Amino acid sequence: MRARQVYVLPIVGMLAVCSLAASVPSSSSDEKASIRSEAAESDQRAFPVNHLPPLTYSSKKYTAYLEVVNFFQAWQLCRDKGKRLAAIESYDDHKAVREAILPYAGFEAAFWTAGTNLGAKPAETGTYYWITNDRPVGYLSGFENWLTGVTVTDSDQCIALFLGSALWIAGTCDTNAFYVCEESQDV
Repeated sequence: MRARQVYVLPIVGMLAVCSLAASVPSSSSDEKASIRSEAAESDQRAFPVNHLPPLTYSSKKYTAYLEVVNFFQAWQLCRDKGKRLAAIESYDDHKAVREAILPYAGFEAAFWTAGTNLGAKPAETGTYYWITNDRPVGYLSGFENWLTGVTVTDSDQCIALFLGSALWIAGTCDTNAFYVCEESQDV
């Protein structure tokens, strides 16, 4: 089967018409199913967390809320709004969340994110997870953004953003702070 496509290209006020022909090979449905099965198995081996590929985000939209609540309340309030507590998984996410909290940089408060080590084994208290997607912090791109000098080895800690810098600090989850939600962009 041959497909014929016509492209119209403007060239200095004139139109040039180009014609391209391409042959399209056909595949049987058995071949396609086999290829899909092999690709799925390969994807599962490539992603160690729950054997699921990472979620993809076209872009995240962050919203800062100036209600003073603890981590658990922030998590629930984001859910009540149809959003999730913010997971900052890349430098682009960092820039976007920093932009969302920047108008409130003069406030003497931090903003809760979805990062926590709640329930970690004693030997793993330095490992944090995004509670909203159950992935280790830094899993997608290796991105972590701790404030210099912050100790991240205490148990039962949650991650908050420090003022307008959006650098990460860890604190007890029952401490009161503002919070940041993200729009759910799961595909």
